[in-house]
Amino acid sequence: MIYSFSFKNFCSFADKATISFEEIRKGVDTDSNMFINTPLGTRLSKVMIIIGSNASGKTNALKALAFLSWFVPNSFNGLEGENSEIPFDAFIFSEDQERTSEFELVFEHNMKVYKYVLHLCKTHVIKEELYQKEETNFFNYLFKRNWNPQIGASDISQRINLETEIVKKILRKNVSLISASVAINNNILIEIAGYWQKIIGNVIRRGKSWDPSSLGDRRLVEATKAYVQNDNLFKKVELFLKDSDLGLEGISLEGTDDPTKVEGKKNYLPFGLHKVNDKQYKLPMIYESNGTKNMFVLLHFLLPVIEVGGIAVIDELEMDLHPHALPKIIELFINPAINPKNSQLLFTSHSLDILNHLEKEQVILVEKRKDCKSVLYRLDELKGVRRDDNIYAKYMAGAYGAVPNI
Repeated sequence: MIYSFSFKNFCSFADKATISFEEIRKGVDTDSNMFINTPLGTRLSKVMIIIGSNASGKTNALKALAFLSWFVPNSFNGLEGENSEIPFDAFIFSEDQERTSEFELVFEHNMKVYKYVLHLCKTHVIKEELYQKEETNFFNYLFKRNWNPQIGASDISQRINLETEIVKKILRKNVSLISASVAINNNILIEIAGYWQKIIGNVIRRGKSWDPSSLGDRRLVEATKAYVQNDNLFKKVELFLKDSDLGLEGISLEGTDDPTKVEGKKNYLPFGLHKVNDKQYKLPMIYESNGTKNMFVLLHFLLPVIEVGGIAVIDELEMDLHPHALPKIIELFINPAINPKNSQLLFTSHSLDILNHLEKEQVILVEKRKDCKSVLYRLDELKGVRRDDNIYAKYMAGAYGAVPNI
């Protein structure tokens, strides 16, 4: 679970920006399914939305988390050599292009709370630190890594029986210490690296790796293969689509001969089942509406996240979906029976009716100022925002800012 994450000098964010999932209100019913009561005594939101005008920086905020989820566990194997550039983008409208970019993530994994700190530039990691929260509520460090320009390498101090000299031999300046430690099978850091694999989404450096408006045709085969391999997942998807009133009686996954003539191998195609005048008809999923196809594929990303207790990071969740479909997606995460592992959803959307289904602590607003710097703030940080306010109406009226200047 994510408690908070911060980033600075990253994409359109020149100054420090923080997205916090922590819910700090007091004297209010604590049984709301919108929030998680963690065993360690903190209330976290299961769902967070980022809203704002086009080009305000919403996607860039998601990119910060996406970058960390790739760099921390994968940079050792993902970058070819020490001279490879670290693939991220600092704030471009700055005279100081050597300025350090900074990231921080506070997260819970296997009943322990950690804080990860990363400072870097295009060529190397400047600082990397990992802390664990103790019963005293203080964070004690597990390792610290700092760049030493005099020797052109990192100094490392640690408290986790890390074989420092071996790590130093393989640790390249442009990769994370965690990813290098996984390569030498350090048990503690292998376990922590597993957390980052649970952050799944559609955001990469260039923007979206996919969006729901293009999911249907491109990803139908991929989603179908996942459902064939996981019947329990398929049954959940079928039930969800039927309950969403999409005119479906069910879904059929039917095998076809492999054109490569590989013996015993089948390709599977999805069909929508429709009942008309007591007769059932099959329609290839590719001919279903874009909304139906996109939901069919979108769920094969979201439901596995829920199964493992992960974090779904989705840019423009609503594309080609009816506004009434979004509350049902939110329900997947806030319903304890569906989401017993307390998975979280962080998403952007222009379908603002969803604000009627969220609390003020779950709304992040992003706007870009005249100096091309993006800033973000949580709605409950604004003075005068009442719990019984009509958030949707007030946002549309411009009361909270972060609206297009048209």
